[in-house]
Amino acid sequence: MTIPPAADAAFESLLEFVRDERGFDFTGYKRSTLGRRVKRRMAEVGVDDFAAYQAYLEAHPGEFTALFNTILINVTSFFRDPEAWEALVRDFVPRVLARRDGGEAIRVWSAGCASGEETYTLAMVLSEALGRERFQQQVKIYATDVDEEALLQARAASYTERDLEAVPEALRGQYFEAHGGRWVFRGDLRRGIIFGRHDLVRDAPISHLDLLVSRNALMYFNSDVQARIVSRFHFALDDGGYLFLGKAEMLRAHASLFEPANLKARIFAKAPRGNLRDRLLMLGQAGRPEGGAERGGRAVRLREAALDAQHAAQIVVDGDGVLVLANAAARTLFGLTPGDEGRPLQDLTVSYRPVELRSPVEQVRRELRPLQLRNV
Repeated sequence: MTIPPAADAAFESLLEFVRDERGFDFTGYKRSTLGRRVKRRMAEVGVDDFAAYQAYLEAHPGEFTALFNTILINVTSFFRDPEAWEALVRDFVPRVLARRDGGEAIRVWSAGCASGEETYTLAMVLSEALGRERFQQQVKIYATDVDEEALLQARAASYTERDLEAVPEALRGQYFEAHGGRWVFRGDLRRGIIFGRHDLVRDAPISHLDLLVSRNALMYFNSDVQARIVSRFHFALDDGGYLFLGKAEMLRAHASLFEPANLKARIFAKAPRGNLRDRLLMLGQAGRPEGGAERGGRAVRLREAALDAQHAAQIVVDGDGVLVLANAAARTLFGLTPGDEGRPLQDLTVSYRPVELRSPVEQVRRELRPLQLRNV
């Protein structure tokens, strides 16, 4: 589709409006594809021209989500935006690995993992860089999404021939096995990938990360919520860590938190913030500064952040026996995931290994006094 010259100015104005309102720049997308998809959404809401659609967006902010979903059809795929992945592999993966050449764990978060294509792309990239044995020993990839159905697909790791079109033939043979007319990612390499439900707005971030990949998730939130999420991303990354965003995402308003490392590829380096006090202060300042509800939300996030920063493994169980919090040390030590929060403790391995906890927890609930278990 070619946009008529008369409509060109209105179309550019619409793109600028989307950029200014939500901070996402689609001007780098091919005009033919972009125009066709925007026109498709306009037809669905019964709007005929770009100026009228801009007015519709102003009157119906919820329409942004539908527009983004339409623009980003097939939003997830293997090696999506190949040039960006090439830059990550060439210039940044070696730096991440160099920081952990003593054998320390390499921690990666795939936030908004959808059906898993980008998560498994990460696994292939890191396995190629490290070698399969070191990958299995050192790498933990935490893959999260709010969509349980998408997580089920991601855990299954089963894809069609068409899904794998962007995967180089050599990698396809190494990392996927044919099964029932589909291609399944290797089971031995999936052990280092932990899928779980996680809400970027409400849930505490996974911490002590070397690399955080979140591509085209931020655009679904307004500027206040974006600020809180970006602050959590900053808190989640260790100094020297990198944030890898989607093609349209810019972070112009967050220069104090992230510095462009490769702007074209949308790779950003964490801007160091010094000590834990500074990090907690930064996290607490995210979002609007006024309002009792907002202050209460900040206080909750601060307590979550402080708990997450503790070296001792700690989990919190409510009176109904449900796991409500687990800090980073506990997640690492006991193999917990963000998706385990909200589940009954008795359904989790940590309730009986390395020690039986269910009876002591019940005793504490009944007697309302501290209890210590020794010689575990």
